[in-house]
Amino acid sequence: MDYPQLEPVTKKGKSAIAISHDRVLVGVRIRPMLAGTDGDKTAQQKPAIHADDNVVVGQSGGRVRDFPFDYVFTQGQDEVYDCIGRQMLREAFNGYNVCLFAYGQTGSGKTYTLQGLPGAGLPRDAPQSADVEGLVPRICRDLFSITQAKCDEDSSLQIRVTLSLTEVYNEKVRDLLPATKPPKGQEPPSLDVYEGPNKRIEVHGLTKHTVISYERLMNLMQQGNSNREVAETKMNECSSRSHQITQLHLMQQYDRHDSNQEKRDCEAYITIVDLAGSERQSKTGTTGEQFKESTHINHSLLMLGRALNSFSEGKQKVKVPLRDSKLTRLLSESFGGNSKTWMLATVSPSSYNLTETLSTLNYASNAKNITNNAKQNRLAKALELSELRTTNKELLAAIEREENKHREYEIEIAKLMKRHDYLQGVKADRKEVEDLQLETTKLKTARESANHEVQEVNRHNQEPSSVPHGLTQPRPDLYIGRAKISLKNIIEQTSNYHTLPLSNESPLPVQGGFNSVLIVNIYPVDHQGSADIEKKVAEKDLLGQRVDFVVHVIAAKGVPKQFSRSVRCQYLYKWAENDTYKTNDMKNTTDPEFDFKKRFAFSTMNQSLVEYFRSESVILFEVIGKS
Repeated sequence: MDYPQLEPVTKKGKSAIAISHDRVLVGVRIRPMLAGTDGDKTAQQKPAIHADDNVVVGQSGGRVRDFPFDYVFTQGQDEVYDCIGRQMLREAFNGYNVCLFAYGQTGSGKTYTLQGLPGAGLPRDAPQSADVEGLVPRICRDLFSITQAKCDEDSSLQIRVTLSLTEVYNEKVRDLLPATKPPKGQEPPSLDVYEGPNKRIEVHGLTKHTVISYERLMNLMQQGNSNREVAETKMNECSSRSHQITQLHLMQQYDRHDSNQEKRDCEAYITIVDLAGSERQSKTGTTGEQFKESTHINHSLLMLGRALNSFSEGKQKVKVPLRDSKLTRLLSESFGGNSKTWMLATVSPSSYNLTETLSTLNYASNAKNITNNAKQNRLAKALELSELRTTNKELLAAIEREENKHREYEIEIAKLMKRHDYLQGVKADRKEVEDLQLETTKLKTARESANHEVQEVNRHNQEPSSVPHGLTQPRPDLYIGRAKISLKNIIEQTSNYHTLPLSNESPLPVQGGFNSVLIVNIYPVDHQGSADIEKKVAEKDLLGQRVDFVVHVIAAKGVPKQFSRSVRCQYLYKWAENDTYKTNDMKNTTDPEFDFKKRFAFSTMNQSLVEYFRSESVILFEVIGKS
């Protein structure tokens, strides 16, 4: 079904659909001349730039510089939404993460373009213009309109939307929609940023609101915007003093009873970033606390610019400084990661702001060279779980059928034994007795066969019990916990700490051990054994090179107490299965600390080695406890 909300209506919007989107798409918006700020200096200046398909900047001495971009906006809000907003919604409903970030000098119209806030960059010749609704309200309205249409079309579909609002103020991450407001006069708490188990950057303690209507969503937006840090400067009477990140999580899930395999659950994150404007103190006239805010704003924008430069070089010859500021850490997935990203640069046409305008255009030009790796976020795990549950149900039914056969054999044997006893008692014909004995033997054999079938079904309903060569055979007096790991991070030349859940391979049930884990670190080293590797090498450049790495077995946690008298860890390196590496035995502890390191070296890497390192079970670990 086609949705009219996703179809562009302007000529520029229709042509935007054809633009390839394997890189960051960049648009520039030139705001009209305003009714003057800073002593009306802006109004007194002549326009220094103009635009058709490109942005043309006139410099001193009659020089002209031409900047080509994907979009150049000179009209109202409609064309911005037509070219960017509709595309973002289309990609989000298809399961792609999307991101838009607005960058520009303070007072150039970023917040007005995104939020349509009253008084933010209104043209002097159209103070009462009806075209003032920003990109964010339009996206929210069409998001719920399409959601309702899709759910009406397919009753098995459920769509859930959650909202979070964050600001980065003076290098502190704050929740703009906290569950509880801080006491009056007290500064909002600063939240920690961390990498979650799904490799996404998360904010600890950030409130996420589930919303079911456009009206509720806009009320939350207005509440969050009112909590944002703003102040008046000489350049802007409503200047944003922080970077604001709006994130909508769109989850599409189908009824598990729907047998249509084409319907797959998917999710997407819609991220919209309103960056605080770059500032020059000589123009904004900031002092005291505002000057401190300006310093933090300019620092985070500088770090973001350095990150853009690093990503735009393609080969990433230098380390990308994503951790140098909270802003770049939060936006790391939007550059070169799993996201389709747009950048909107806003500039002033006045020659008074020519230096800032050129800086913004150079900033935007670098972003055009960044290539992303967006992937559809299909949720296959839920489907796999459903399939496993179905298989388990079928196996349980097979077990029940075999047990019923077993009971029937037992009843028949009991009848024959009773008959046998009767014939013995009345001294029946010996031949009849022998025939009964033969039939009884056959039934016993059939019972044993049925028992064997039950055991086979039970065995297939559990994990495989075969023990690879070199690992420990199960015994009643041993606890055996196993885990496996790949060496993919060695190919990527990164150090990874792993907390591996241990599967219980003991032949008998044990008390506890369900939460037993093994902690290991596998990291690359140079030829001298140093882990301080400054220069990363692309995977294709590793072929023919030497690779050294260290396996560090750190500790185990949660070994069952009845098997804690003596605990050790050993592991089998699949490339050389004859070699098993063992730690020392740790006595009387459920949380042994092994601290066992072993270095491996491959003098020449070939393609089969690289593919092997990426397989799922290169190294098999065992934690063995004795009772």
